[in-house]
Amino acid sequence: MEQEIFSHMSQLFNSTMEQGIFDHLNNGQKTTTKHIFFQNSNGQPNLSGDTLNVYDYITNTKQMKGQLDLAPFPNLGKITFDCNIRFNILESINISKNDKLSRILISGNNQNFFEKNIFTLLIKETQLNRVILSYNKYKPNGWIKTTKHLREQAIIPYFLVEDNKLESEVASLKDSLAQREQTIAKQDRIIVDLNKKAKQAPTLNQFQELNNIALGRIDLDFEKLKQEIKRLKLKDFNPYFREQKSNFEKLKSAAKNQATDSLVGILDLFLQTNRQIIESENGDSNSFVKGQLQGQLTTCQTLLQTKFTQEELQILLSKQKELMKLEDQSVILQ
Repeated sequence: MEQEIFSHMSQLFNSTMEQGIFDHLNNGQKTTTKHIFFQNSNGQPNLSGDTLNVYDYITNTKQMKGQLDLAPFPNLGKITFDCNIRFNILESINISKNDKLSRILISGNNQNFFEKNIFTLLIKETQLNRVILSYNKYKPNGWIKTTKHLREQAIIPYFLVEDNKLESEVASLKDSLAQREQTIAKQDRIIVDLNKKAKQAPTLNQFQELNNIALGRIDLDFEKLKQEIKRLKLKDFNPYFREQKSNFEKLKSAAKNQATDSLVGILDLFLQTNRQIIESENGDSNSFVKGQLQGQLTTCQTLLQTKFTQEELQILLSKQKELMKLEDQSVILQ
């Protein structure tokens, strides 16, 4: 039921704006656009540098009409209207989402622009004192350039719009559905995990069988069994651990020789930071601390790349992580 409501509300919201004339532009072109130039001609909008040329007639006979939304252009900073533009059936241009817009220019000298164009600008209140309108005003002694904030001008009518309430309700409902789906997914994972643990948990008979192998046929004693398993594990583990530790020390020593004196300190900080990151993965470090550590690691890596390849640095990090796992296992086996 909620999904049906969400679908209906989305369709209602999406139908409020006609922006099909921009459908042929890809996201990169829309992001590149910093200036839209409305011109007296016909054809599809086309991008030249960072200027998007838009024409008042889409074809020779089809004039632009309805509502035009410029929200797809997040970096739009300037709009220019040719003074001969023919927007006599265009109802509105929505610039309320263009937070970087600062200038609107009416180019040329033609009183018809002020008399025949009937469109309204849809804006937010914050744009009234931020966006500047420049145009040539006719006076008996000629055309005089005039510059005013949108709040002060009376050339282009505007209408203040709040953040769309329906859009907010749709987003809220979408978040609610997403949270419910996450909760259900989390519960499903818990059930799967519990079933998996139940299947993996050893039975008393299995413990007894393991006890018989390790200690002989004596009564089951969990502590004795645990110590015997540790002893047997350490017998093979300790030599391997010492060998891997020695190999890493050799690798680190060779890296310091390669780094030369100027970068030895950076190499030590590089490995120390990586150790802290690995330790934080199983600790209580917050995301801010982890972010700082990752940034520090990246900075060290950039400096070291004057002497090391990316692959060489990655081998150092991987070997250090493997050794730290062995160190943890050594503590458990003590």
